[in-house]
Formats: sequence, structure tokens, C-alpha cells
Amino acid sequence: MLDTRSNIVAVLEAWASYAADELGVTVPGRSVPHLTGFLLHHLEWLTAQPPAEDFAAEIQGLRTELLRVIDPDPGDRTPLTRRCVVDRCTGTIDASPHGSGATVGNGSIRCSAGHAWEVREWLVLRHLMDRQREEAA
Repeated sequence: MLDTRSNIVAVLEAWASYAADELGVTVPGRSVPHLTGFLLHHLEWLTAQPPAEDFAAEIQGLRTELLRVIDPDPGDRTPLTRRCVVDRCTGTIDASPHGSGATVGNGSIRCSAGHAWEVREWLVLRHLMDRQREEAA
């Protein structure tokens, strides 16, 4: 998070310095609110300049980086997927909260073939998964 904040300040400061040099004005204090206010005040001028596309791309990159820190995208992680623990079932259990296996609404975890475990059965499910892993090893 600190790296992201540092990146934000560095990028905003660089663009504010560019605008200030070109316009002959002073760069505000080195804080996100001051730099952002300065850039917003000069946004129309800035977007008419040759490096406007670079400016937009860097701001979009900061937004993406910040969103990953605040609310990591589940797509960035490998979901916990296991073979179903029911004998001879070819389904898979996806234990990620947004996956096809976990159903947040009713508090159950399901396999792709339809087997389901309610919250009160999750310890049993974990035991079965651990046993299946031991057998595979």
C-alpha cells in the first residue's frame, strides 16, 4: 500500500511539474489533494498537450494499481479448486467466494456435479479433503 501511495505522489508530482514549467506557475505542496487539485485546475490545458495520452495512461495505471490494493481482483489469484471428495464423483469443488462451487447466498459449498456441504458440514469437508490429499501423496 505504501508503494502505491508513493507511486501516486510521484506520478502526480511529475505531471504537476510538467504543467507548472510549461505554464510558468508554482507547483503546490507535495500531497495528493494539492497535486490533484492543481492538475484538475489545469486539466483542459493538459489534455490539449502532446503527451496527453501518456498522462491519461499513467493516471489509469494508478487507478488500477490503487484498486488492486483496496479491493484485490479475485481473478488475480488462483482459486482453491479440488476434486470432489464423494467416491467416484468426477466433479470439482471450487472454494473461492466467486467461483461456481461456493454459493455465498445460502452458505454452502458445492461441487460441479451437485454435491453440497452446508456451513455446519465444512469441518467434515475439510477432513475429507485432507484425507484425499494424504491418499494422493
